[in-house]
Amino acid sequence: MGLFGNVRRQAESAACGTGFYNWLLSKGQTPNQLNIKLTDPWPGQVDVGRMMNHGVLMQSGMSLKIDNRFWKNADSHEAWSDIVHGFAWLRDLRAAGGDASRKLARQLVSEWLDLYDRWDPNIWRADIMGQRISMWISFYDFFCGSADEEFQKRYFSSLTRQARHLARSLSSNLSGIPLLLAAEGLIYAGLSLSEEDNWTLRGFEIILREVPKQIKKDGSHISGSPENILKTTQILLDLRYALNRASLPVPRIIQDSLERMGTALRFFSYPDHKLALFHGGQEAEPQIIDTALSQIRNTKRPAKDTVIGGFERIMQGRSVLMIDTGVVPDAPYNKSYHSAPLAFEFAYGRDRIFTNCGGHPFNADWQQGLRHTAAHNTLCMNDKPVHDFLPSGEIIKPHGPICSVRRETKEACLIDMSHDAYRASHGIDHKRRFYLSNQGNDLRGEDSLLSRVPLSKPMPVSIRFHLHPRVQILGAEENGDILFTLPSGTTWKFCAVGATPLLENSVFLGNGVKPAKTRQIVLSGDMTGDEYVVKWALQRQ
Repeated sequence: MGLFGNVRRQAESAACGTGFYNWLLSKGQTPNQLNIKLTDPWPGQVDVGRMMNHGVLMQSGMSLKIDNRFWKNADSHEAWSDIVHGFAWLRDLRAAGGDASRKLARQLVSEWLDLYDRWDPNIWRADIMGQRISMWISFYDFFCGSADEEFQKRYFSSLTRQARHLARSLSSNLSGIPLLLAAEGLIYAGLSLSEEDNWTLRGFEIILREVPKQIKKDGSHISGSPENILKTTQILLDLRYALNRASLPVPRIIQDSLERMGTALRFFSYPDHKLALFHGGQEAEPQIIDTALSQIRNTKRPAKDTVIGGFERIMQGRSVLMIDTGVVPDAPYNKSYHSAPLAFEFAYGRDRIFTNCGGHPFNADWQQGLRHTAAHNTLCMNDKPVHDFLPSGEIIKPHGPICSVRRETKEACLIDMSHDAYRASHGIDHKRRFYLSNQGNDLRGEDSLLSRVPLSKPMPVSIRFHLHPRVQILGAEENGDILFTLPSGTTWKFCAVGATPLLENSVFLGNGVKPAKTRQIVLSGDMTGDEYVVKWALQRQ
């Protein structure tokens, strides 16, 4: 955060934690109804809602008992705190349906009002508060519309006070998705609560400023994360819906951005209807992706040779090859950018074969570890990340533009790429070639390192191929070739020239917070001369 950020946080705590500030937030009129009724359009999980009615909240692979220690236990865990206080789990209770779900939602909101109706530095954080405001307004009819007068009075009082604080505290120290969430909450409050047009205007000032910064002309998100495209799409779809409900015009930039992001979502979705795992993003729920695409009008399917966000996508037969040839974004958007130029993923039909290790939604240590070059399907030297990181997470000394040349023939698609990220530290360039047959059954690659200066000592090199957890390894042959099968029943063989394939342990964090155990194929060696070349292939048997 830095010295200025710490001073600012301390000053905010000193000012906002007083009784006077609490009185200030309560000063003024409090509405007793919503100007417009907004309904959340996103699907919840019926099973999760039913489990909540049985006393357990399941989220991101974790479980939390709904008992008299529910809030205290949530507050002691960073991941649970954000989930619980964001109130997105209201979707799951609504999906479960029934009076029991409605009463439980009302009970949990009432408990929240008892415990957290005054400013708190974490629970009243702008992005969490923005999401909470949007959820409370969107689910008014579900848990509040039939409640007694006393509950509704407390609901409107707290909602107004939270919105007033959000309007006062929303500042430039936020960026990315958190800033968009905070702005969405302010807009929802402005549209729904009486005589607060300035909140709506303030929120849209942020949206109209941030969308061109965060969403590129090709529909990708500047962070490089496919999941962030989905998150931004959800926010803009919510805002388009809210404006339509309020009979207000939708800014052209919102509709244009949605159409571009729809194409990008299709681009980054594999045949299993989940997203590619790059730059901290996870797979996301297919139901959410499908709902988003169904709401966007005029979504174009990406052309075969389209490049989006610096990614090359090759589709041959039933196979999909996705390669990262992007450029590191400027700060602050590179704080979650992964250090893995020319990393790739490969899927056959609905089966993912080679997949990057993924991302963690909450844990900072996991997030940083998964940014390492070795957590991706690419070449790594000295077992160190390609890039250096500042304590803030920002990347220093990013690589230059990646060169990429693609050729299509009747037999195959070929692509040649190179990056100079090792040039400054080692005087070495990395070149990578891919060949994918037109039927998608034969994937070949070549990794080469070219030294511009004499090496003073051997340089350890490893090329990693992380397998999806559902890939079943059959064994290794005498020559080192590795055989494995996919859930669909197909058998594949991996072989290499210039290095012997070895199997090592790996992890997969494509969803949730609990890493799944998996395996990786590693090609290791030492670069001793001016050039180092390894050829490898994956072929269906």
